Amino acid sequence: DGNVERVLTRLFQIETPLPDAKPEVKAKMAGLTPDQRPGDFAQAVMDLGATICTPKQPNCLICPVRAWCAAQAEGAPERYPIKPARAAKPVRYGEVYVLNQGDEVAVEERPAKGLLGGMMGLPTSEWSERGISGRPDWIAPDAEPRAEVRHVFTHFELRLGVISKAVEGLPSEALRFVAREDAARALPSVFKKALKLGS
Repeated sequence: DGNVERVLTRLFQIETPLPDAKPEVKAKMAGLTPDQRPGDFAQAVMDLGATICTPKQPNCLICPVRAWCAAQAEGAPERYPIKPARAAKPVRYGEVYVLNQGDEVAVEERPAKGLLGGMMGLPTSEWSERGISGRPDWIAPDAEPRAEVRHVFTHFELRLGVISKAVEGLPSEALRFVAREDAARALPSVFKKALKLGS
């Protein structure tokens, strides 16, 4: 139970992050649990965690075990239970191309499989952790991004250099023009950001 884990990790100042601390918490709980009415004791610890020893702003002033609580004595009970450090998300890089023709912008339908599959998007290079690759031949080799869009997906962070270009006609059959205001409503958020920076 999360309430029990919170109370015990604070009471004994358990530094091991959860879930690795579970065996230690279980052992501490077993050592505290009386032989008589152990179920009532467990319920009391759960209630303590639910009402007083809460995740944020625990009410230590009225806590019945305050005198024995190592985390309260430390002055930082909110630090417990310690959670494992989050692994840094990998970063993928690429470019996004904002092709402007008057009040219109070029879009494409993304492949059915994969991220943002089947959705309307702005044309892009490949997205890779190794750097930018797959720039289309209708973008000059020396074209420099005017800005960078950063977007965090569940499993990785995406950084796209925004290259804006005025065009007359479509450079690829995979593209079509739509009104900029329609694109601004319909595009996924990563492309909305790019469209705003590339207009």
